Amino acid sequence: MTDPRIRQLVIKTGVVKRLSKEKTVYEKEVNTEKARLDKFKTNGADDHVLRKQQEVIEECEMMLPDSKRRLQKEFEVLQKYLEDEQDLKETDAYLKATEVLNDAKSVLAA
Repeated sequence: MTDPRIRQLVIKTGVVKRLSKEKTVYEKEVNTEKARLDKFKTNGADDHVLRKQQEVIEECEMMLPDSKRRLQKEFEVLQKYLEDEQDLKETDAYLKATEVLNDAKSVLAA
């Protein structure tokens, strides 16, 4: 039977990976919607359409702080878990977790 600590490590790694991706997607969506707003302005769209597009952008921007906060929390949980479970250092799950942490660090810095 496999070590339950490895299972926990895999779960925690997956959470950090998912939250990193989520934050990145929200950032891309904000940029996409801003470009769309600029296109509407260039094409002389109706004021109602411009206001609605601005609302869409604001909703996307509201998701960024929450996703960053959740990622930061889970990043710290995984980091502490790796520090506490040094004896798993030779496992593939541990190596994958360190890679995910490095990727998440760059996502958090952005």
